[in-house]
Amino acid sequence: MAQLAPLKLEVTGEREFVEASKAREFVALWTEQLTAHRQEVQAILGDTTTEGDLGNVVLCDRIRLSDKSFSDEAADIIAAFLKEPFMGGRSIASGILYAELDDIIAGRMTEMGLHVLQTICDAFADAKLVDVNLSDNAIGQQGIGACKTVLSKPSLERLALCNNGLSEATMEEVADILTNDESGTGCVATNLTKIHFYNNMSGVGGCRQFARILEKSSKLTDIRFSSTRAGRDGSDIVASALDVALEEGRNANLEKLDFCDNNFGNKASQDALFRALGCTASLSYLDLRDCELEDDGVKKVCHALFESDSALEHLDLSGNAVERRGAKQIADYIRDSGGKLKVLCLDDNDLTSKGVVHIASAFHGSEDGHAIERLQLNYTMCGAIGARALIDAFGPDGKDLPNLTKICLDGNSFKEDIVGELEVAFDNKLVEMEENDSDGEADDDLSDEDSDEEEDDENEEEQNGEVDALTDAMNKSLVV
Repeated sequence: MAQLAPLKLEVTGEREFVEASKAREFVALWTEQLTAHRQEVQAILGDTTTEGDLGNVVLCDRIRLSDKSFSDEAADIIAAFLKEPFMGGRSIASGILYAELDDIIAGRMTEMGLHVLQTICDAFADAKLVDVNLSDNAIGQQGIGACKTVLSKPSLERLALCNNGLSEATMEEVADILTNDESGTGCVATNLTKIHFYNNMSGVGGCRQFARILEKSSKLTDIRFSSTRAGRDGSDIVASALDVALEEGRNANLEKLDFCDNNFGNKASQDALFRALGCTASLSYLDLRDCELEDDGVKKVCHALFESDSALEHLDLSGNAVERRGAKQIADYIRDSGGKLKVLCLDDNDLTSKGVVHIASAFHGSEDGHAIERLQLNYTMCGAIGARALIDAFGPDGKDLPNLTKICLDGNSFKEDIVGELEVAFDNKLVEMEENDSDGEADDDLSDEDSDEEEDDENEEEQNGEVDALTDAMNKSLVV
């Protein structure tokens, strides 16, 4: 028998401050939608359906209140609607699994914002929430308390707390809620598959609290912990916590990892990250933008990814002071990965044309053409030599990179004739280069690099020994 999927309720229109009258309009619209949906369900179930049967049907399983700032009275009206039995049946809130509650208190004074947060969150007391987004709300310690009803749900699997200004003390409150196991049946963190913390001000102390959450986690497939003012010490803590979790076999199915804007400049954190990435056989997305890795760290990352044999599709190593030697390591990984990579971002690195040549050469040799769809090489000190290497890698009519849809080369140094060659080769795939330096002098000093190659090769042999030692240690830890 055909079934109707439950509805998604939304607040329509542009971003605005919602007062009581507008809230009543939303409730009236939702009532109309739900009533019509209920009638369709009844028609499908047939004439024998009782009111009791209809009362148990989940009419709505998700709600989006995002991008509206609610007054106290508006929040009261919406919460009352969600909690009350609908047409004699179950409450709407009781069937909600997905709650988008991001950006609902913008511009409110603290006391009023807390009232709105608690009123809305408490409306889901009977819900078995699976996915909650509380991002873009200015949440302090009191705010976390106001959200406790939704944060403490044993059913919770996916949680986003991004751009909330979470301090160290607030992160401690979050960790306390997510790791609490007073009932002895397991904490929320154990059940989480996704956790996103981005653009907060947690600092080193907040990293310790995030590590507490990782210590209890076991099912995470999607981790985002970026732009949290972690610094080197905090980044060491997070890298170590992830290393331990994966070494112990927890979060073994990790698919997405975003550690953007942390600082893995220390050898200890690079080694921990190396070991962790080596255990991520399911990883498809990795963002390590602005992580102070430099060439040595990038080498460890690439080697670990190769050891893990993951089918990585998205790799971002932008802003890591990567030079020609690091570009060679990335190129080696691209070749070794078998042409699976779809997105490669290397913006804001000192690759020079020689580094870009390494990258371009890695796209040669795939029988059916490489899978790469987006290639970002903005601000990489690339000149004519690198540009022509990319054109060559693209092949006649793009036959060697048939899946490429976008190539970004802004902020480099190409003379007018080279720009023309790029435009002819890549056509509308080439993103406009507004910051191009038309002097075309990027390749003038490349001869100086040649004298450094012998020294670089010697350094590379030394680093190979270090990476091999790490690999051996990692392999031993994986032996049962």
